[in-house]
Amino acid sequence: MQVFLGLLFILLLSAADPIPRKVLFSYTKYSGIQLRPDGREYGFISPTKNNIKNIFVKCFSCKEARQVTFEEERDVLGWSWTGVPNVILFAQDRHGDENTMLFKKNISEEAIAQNPQKSTVISNKPQVTAHIIRNSLRSARIIVGINDDNKMYFNAYMYDLLTDSMTLIIKNDRFGRFVFDHDMNIRLAIQEQPDGSAMYLRRSQTAKNELPYTSNASEWEQYLVVKSEDKMVTRPIAFDKSNEHMYWFWGDENNDLGKAEISDIVIHPTDKTVLALIETYRRPELFAVNGRFVVHFQYLVNFRPYDSLLIMDFSNDMSTWLLSYESADQPYDVYLYRVEQKSVEFLFNLRPQLKQYKLSRQVGFDFKARDGVVLQAYLSLPPEVPLLSAKDVPNADQAYAELGMIPTKPQKMVVRVHGGPRVRDSFGFDPVNAWLTSRGYAVLQVNFRGSTGFGRRLMNAGNGEWGRKMHFDILDGVEFAIAKRIAERSQIAIMGGSYGGYETLVALTFSPEVFSCRVDIVGPSNLITLIKTVPPYWKSFYQNLVQMVGGDPETEEGRRALRERSPLFFADRVTKPLIILQGANDPRVNQQESDQFVEALQNRSIPVSYILYPDEGHGFRKEGNRLTAYGFEEQFLHTCLGGKYEPFQLGDYNTTAIVKVWSQDFGRPRGLSWIAITPSLSRTSRPGKMSEAALAPTPPTSSSNSHVLVCSCRILKPV
Repeated sequence: MQVFLGLLFILLLSAADPIPRKVLFSYTKYSGIQLRPDGREYGFISPTKNNIKNIFVKCFSCKEARQVTFEEERDVLGWSWTGVPNVILFAQDRHGDENTMLFKKNISEEAIAQNPQKSTVISNKPQVTAHIIRNSLRSARIIVGINDDNKMYFNAYMYDLLTDSMTLIIKNDRFGRFVFDHDMNIRLAIQEQPDGSAMYLRRSQTAKNELPYTSNASEWEQYLVVKSEDKMVTRPIAFDKSNEHMYWFWGDENNDLGKAEISDIVIHPTDKTVLALIETYRRPELFAVNGRFVVHFQYLVNFRPYDSLLIMDFSNDMSTWLLSYESADQPYDVYLYRVEQKSVEFLFNLRPQLKQYKLSRQVGFDFKARDGVVLQAYLSLPPEVPLLSAKDVPNADQAYAELGMIPTKPQKMVVRVHGGPRVRDSFGFDPVNAWLTSRGYAVLQVNFRGSTGFGRRLMNAGNGEWGRKMHFDILDGVEFAIAKRIAERSQIAIMGGSYGGYETLVALTFSPEVFSCRVDIVGPSNLITLIKTVPPYWKSFYQNLVQMVGGDPETEEGRRALRERSPLFFADRVTKPLIILQGANDPRVNQQESDQFVEALQNRSIPVSYILYPDEGHGFRKEGNRLTAYGFEEQFLHTCLGGKYEPFQLGDYNTTAIVKVWSQDFGRPRGLSWIAITPSLSRTSRPGKMSEAALAPTPPTSSSNSHVLVCSCRILKPV
């Protein structure tokens, strides 16, 4: 009996223990996973012994992966296979400044043996940004955009992977984007108009067909104009095999009919036919539109019927697929699928250490904002929290109880506000949610107006509503959680990064009594200086930015509108605790945004804590910095709300964190001897019906497949 009781005690203790931050936020062994075009092996990014991220490749019959890049100072941020066997591309920047550098590397075993460090520079000039515009995975040529001439616009170059020669295709001083076809010919250029609309232009019939082209008006003619409010949902996707027609996402007012947009499209790698569409409302659903592969999609959907199928990559001959499944309560499992054998082989899990922990379950639901707009949101509860059944709650709450949303007593809650704001919170495992729920907090994520994924109407409803209706949507989500007895009114915090950090500061200044404490990560405090200091290449969509935020700092009226919604000018209203975390190299939200708000609080003797990372940008990439950032946030929430806390010292991690200001209300952070602590501071064809219905798993688990799609897929002929 004593042995049994001891075992029971150990099990209960382990279930209640918080998941270590290192398990959740250390680098994963696998990221950036891609299948080689011939299907013989896959590649991925993984940290090496010095904790710098490098690229590895692994054949499916090999026991060990082979390291192919040997960077010692800067992480590999992204990479890609090419149309040349054993040649890859990879990208880096300088401590988060987002001035992306591009490199080519021969990864054959012979080349690695001769000189493992050797790579070829495509672009690495300081204060210059480069990106891949077109990489067909079939050609020895790629198209690269580089703002090496005019920092506001990208010239387009053709880079030959065999000869390392670079040819200027177009000298550009007005276009924000280009569209190239399969043969690397420029077909469309996009320019923002004064009213925010997007004009698509094609080469004029009288233009000389000699390189380099220019962006002069005489060389281009109008093809299509997409209204400002339609730009995010109407855009080209890809050319078909003929190179004459294009697939488009088409989302004007006539198509804004349902709840969710098409979030992704699956295209055959060689014949360029559309195989499937992915629609995401509460969770992703796959719609097959090509009869040849329906049987395979259906087999894979049924393989994990309670999770959402994610197609990661195909081989060019479609014989080999990489795939995963999005789950609410476990990290991604990655599988190999052989089409001919119809076999699924498990490869790896992204965070296998989490298998021993019980994780929270994410639940999607809807609620109404104060003006009647229906908003989609997610709730994650601590895994050990007991729930009420439908029979235990009023009739109006039974549907929520059936989803597993109503705890037996109200919880401490953290509201997580996504960045963007033109992105969305989505279904699937999230290490931040797992961290917070492991500490005893419920987590609420609201897809407020201005979020993408739910159609043009909801997205455009956020234009000019920063600090207004977008803020009210967050408050209404909080009131919903309180009314349903999910959250305890006196124990609610708010946190977010980028736009989410701005909303955190708005909540601090415009609704100071709603939240007990706030966590701001790289959030702007002054909308005037935010717009004035964006990266120069953002100027190509300046009007779109002004419309979204709600004011032009170049006009008196615009400055007044922006000032009215800038937390900096209302710092005297702050009454509750705040912690700010900022990257010194952030090109989107400059360090000034945090510095000036902290100074305003200090001038009023209002307590604040401020952590600066001198080698980070818009967010924290480096492992030691991420671990300390979450450690500071956890300590702050523990002091404010009383959740669980895993103590740490900065000496535990390889971090550059500088505690610029630390409020004594939260105790002295441990290990300050390791850091500095400073004082204050053509033809259009109408879309036809889909050839297949939504593929429902057996048994069906989705409740969102009864609505129609917000936007359709069209085929246009550009030339």
